[in-house]
This record gives sequence, structure tokens and C-alpha cells, in this order.
Amino acid sequence: MTAMDDPGSNAPRYMALAETLRARIAAGDPDVGEQLPTEHALCERYAVSRHTVREALRLLAEAGLIARRRGAGTVVVAREARQSFAQRLGGVDDLMQYARDAQLTALSTEVRALDPAVARAMGVNVNGDYLHVHGLRGEPDRPAIALTDVYIRADLAPPVETYVDMGGAITEWIAREKSVPTARIEQTISAGALTEAEAEALGADAGEAALRTRRRYFDKGGRIIALSDSVHPADRFTYEMVLKSEAES
Repeated sequence: MTAMDDPGSNAPRYMALAETLRARIAAGDPDVGEQLPTEHALCERYAVSRHTVREALRLLAEAGLIARRRGAGTVVVAREARQSFAQRLGGVDDLMQYARDAQLTALSTEVRALDPAVARAMGVNVNGDYLHVHGLRGEPDRPAIALTDVYIRADLAPPVETYVDMGGAITEWIAREKSVPTARIEQTISAGALTEAEAEALGADAGEAALRTRRRYFDKGGRIIALSDSVHPADRFTYEMVLKSEAES
């Protein structure tokens, strides 16, 4: 049963339709090189609006499954989506889940004062030493989804070996072991392009589109717990967000 067929599904209609079409494409209906039904036909077949169909097709196009071709309509170009990590853009729990799922593999570590240039880029004014971990985030057996720099307040940081073993879910460790829970996370998202150094580390092409996320983790007193700066190749990382009107909430 697909999400489109499940009356109990909480997924938005366009996402449910996208999953239904994704499953059909994976089964070869239609096959690579063949046309997808027209928007009008999809509206009638699944009893949805044209907006729903267009949003579903947008998701399939972003996943690299379909493409619009002049004179040929919408054509299936792949049975399987490009490898990509989808991050829900919601509350603190969603970001904590990201840290669990997209594990951090450390490339280098050091304890030192926060570089003034880093502090400016992160929009903070802090003193003291930080454990700086530079590494790659990703899922096992898949290309890295981000090149990440994490800065953890030295008085809250675990031994480097402990941090490396835990794979990156540092704020949960700090809450449990240091009794300093994260009360607030501020996040900034910006678009850009991969530098040569970033592209080399990620196995991508320099100049490729990228998303940069900068996060600031605060305790109840408003003090910085940790900072992170991650750059993601655009085709490996997606943010998902569902907005509801006040009338429906």
C-alpha cells in the first residue's frame, strides 16, 4: 500500500502522490525513456488538484527520476532517485535526529580559542576554548552529505575519543553527562557554491550548487553550548517543511 492509498497517512497530498509515482517508476511503469501521464491525466487518476500534481512532479524531478523534454513531455530518466538526505525543518527534535542519522566522521580535532573569523561568520561573540572537530557527515555506504565543522565549549566537551565514537550526537551527551540540556537552536541556511577544497573533500565538483547551514546551540541561560557549520552538495541534501494554517492547527 502506498501513502496515496492509505487514508490514515499524515503526509501532504503532493508528497503522497510523489511516493506513489516513485513506486510505479521503480516498478518500471512507466519505464526509463517513456512518458509520464500528463498533468491532466494524473489529476483525474488520483483525484487531486493540478497544484498537487505539479508539486509531486517537482519532487520527482529534484530526485532525478523525471525530466521535461521539449516535444516529448515529462519523461522518466531513472528508476532510482539520486542519493540524497532529507532533513525535516521542524523543531529541536528534528535537528537531534539529523545528528543521530547523519553521523560525523572526524578528519581532524583540536582544542583552542575560537578563531575571530569563525565567530564573526557564526554571528557570536564568545571567549574561551572550544573543541573543534572537522569532518564529514553521512550515512553508511553512501557519499558524504556534508563537510562539517563543529565547535564544542571545552568545559562541556567529552574526550576526543568519546566524541569520535559517538558519531556526532554531542548535545544529547552534554545534556546527559554534564546536565546542560539544549534549550534553543538558531539556524541559518544560505545558498552558495562548493569551493575547490570543499568539493575535493566531498568528492564533488568545484562550483557545484551547495547549501550551508550554521547552527548555534544555547543552554537555558543563553550561553553557547556548541556551534556547527556545514556545507552540503545540493543534490545530496534536501530540507522538508510542512506548514499548516492556524485554522487547521
